[in-house]
Amino acid sequence: MPALLPLLLPDPRDVRAERTPVAPVPCAARPGTPFRHLEGPCECFFGGRAPEFPPTAGAPA
Repeated sequence: MPALLPLLLPDPRDVRAERTPVAPVPCAARPGTPFRHLEGPCECFFGGRAPEFPPTAGAPA
């Protein structure tokens, strides 16, 4: 049974890497827009995730 535990439990190094926050990265495919990639570097040219608008401070007054 102890030999199976490494197969069933996640590697602690992988868990820490997933929890590390990434700073928003500007979209390389749309440089003149406020689009940002929240998950990491821009991969628009390779079919990656779509960019998002940066978070706002709330509704305008």
